[in-house]
Amino acid sequence: MSNKKVKDSQQRNLLLAALPDEDYQRLLPHLRPVFLRRGEVLHQSDSPANSVYFLDQGVAALSVSNSEGVDIELSIVGVESTVGERAIFKNDFFIIRCQMLTDGGGYKISAKVFEEEFKRGGALHDLILSRLEARITETAQTALCNQTHRAVERLSRWLLTLADRSHCEEIFLTQETIANLLGVNRSTISIASKLLLDKKIIDYNRGRITILDRAALEGETCECYKTIMQAIQTFDSIKRKS
Repeated sequence: MSNKKVKDSQQRNLLLAALPDEDYQRLLPHLRPVFLRRGEVLHQSDSPANSVYFLDQGVAALSVSNSEGVDIELSIVGVESTVGERAIFKNDFFIIRCQMLTDGGGYKISAKVFEEEFKRGGALHDLILSRLEARITETAQTALCNQTHRAVERLSRWLLTLADRSHCEEIFLTQETIANLLGVNRSTISIASKLLLDKKIIDYNRGRITILDRAALEGETCECYKTIMQAIQTFDSIKRKS
């Protein structure tokens, strides 16, 4: 693969694309291409991150679980940011796990190199802090949504968010997986899905959800979707460097 093709691929990740060329060139020798399968764990809940990932395809979910093994999703990460940036924090207590929701890929870098670049206090430092602030907003809004809004609103928000981060209107996940991530039982998701199916807003067939009418789906969601999108709009508007 030519250097230009490698660079174009890496800069599908919006955070890499936002770096000034000097900063980007410092990271370039350390970036390693990876293919990531659905279900692959990028970092566990009880250990530090050994690598930091810049996704250029696919999405991952950050989640927490209780002693009974029930997972609750906190946020979704796609090409707009990184996974594993907790490498910048010096502590031994971790509760968040990151796992791929879809097949995907991108580039990874060692936590040590990432931390060194972060400590320079340059563009990467500022971008990571801004993205972490957006993620805190997303996590807080998701918690509010899960407590106060109807299942169909929460499902609509989640489908839209996943479609935004994956840049795809087809979602290959079972209702059971979605129910686990949203912290509800499968029958609740089945009922909510049927409401959207009956209105021909989505189609569902053997673990594949297709968004048929995005505008109508936005009409079914709550204000939380708009709030979350506003929190990350800076990253959505980043253009790749020429």
